Amino acid sequence: MSRHKLLRKMSLLTTASLPLLLGGMSLAHAHGESIRGGGSGSINSVGAAILEEKVIGLRWDARRYETFSDQQLIDFRADGEDVHMHSSEDAYFLSFGFPVNEDMDINIMLQYNNFKGFKDNGDQNASECFAGNPAVKGDLGSANCVSSTSESPGFGDMLVTGRYRFFNDGDNQWASVFGVILPTGKITNETDINKGTGKSEIIGTHNQPGSGAITFQGGVAYSGHLTKKIALDADIIYRFGTQGAKQFRAGNSWQFDVATSFAHHSSIVPVIELNGIFFEQDIENDEIKKNSGGDVIYLSPGLNFKINKKQGVYANVSFPIYQELTGISNDEKYRWSMGWSTAL
Repeated sequence: MSRHKLLRKMSLLTTASLPLLLGGMSLAHAHGESIRGGGSGSINSVGAAILEEKVIGLRWDARRYETFSDQQLIDFRADGEDVHMHSSEDAYFLSFGFPVNEDMDINIMLQYNNFKGFKDNGDQNASECFAGNPAVKGDLGSANCVSSTSESPGFGDMLVTGRYRFFNDGDNQWASVFGVILPTGKITNETDINKGTGKSEIIGTHNQPGSGAITFQGGVAYSGHLTKKIALDADIIYRFGTQGAKQFRAGNSWQFDVATSFAHHSSIVPVIELNGIFFEQDIENDEIKKNSGGDVIYLSPGLNFKINKKQGVYANVSFPIYQELTGISNDEKYRWSMGWSTAL
């Protein structure tokens, strides 16, 4: 089975957080990624600047992938390789954050996911079809056996995240980060009708809007200043989860983010981030999925724009500058994020 590079579980840079344009925080879990959320000026980094008032936000994360042709999927099948892919992923987030006290805040995030251009050469219908029409390298005669799904939309899992600031000397802040992702998302989307068998089936968990699993996250975050005009936010976070739908367990992962923002007291704040995720291989039906897992590091330039003292918008784009994926996997080409947040 092939993993779209960052996949499942946050959805990295996504994947999937709101910045602290207003000194607030937002944390998210994209499809295949860990929590995200801004510090004083970052877009994806969590940071340790605790919310001083209630904040709501909206965010759109989009990700685009390299894809395999039907012939490549047939060739993989001829070699006994179970490979899946999707061409694009869009996630939409609604978040609400609030302070508990001066050193602790909590964020609740809801998400809606949609995957498009999904194909699989190893699900049940594909396997049944290939049994009667074997895959032959260089021959498109069994192309109808490849399962396809035009889109897989639905509400994703809900993330509840807290931060506790345990150190603050005025120049440097450190906070612990903890969270749980609850299995509220849809896990019953079906493939399109397989042209070879005339049947459809439940899509693999890795391409469902939800996971069916409970996932725990914990780590540490930092916020400080390099100079009066240059701010720094950073985090390192570990994620591990239970078994989800269809006996699928996503690999545990480490995530790091480092963000530098310039002229962060002005209305327009340039931001440059380095984001990385390192994830173990997935397990399905008690077997390790050899075409899963890997490491990706992104360079993410962006802009924060403060509309007024309470509202702000932002946008950034992320380019993978390093991808080392296990087995047969379709590379991520790029992603972008844009959003809005306001203090109440």
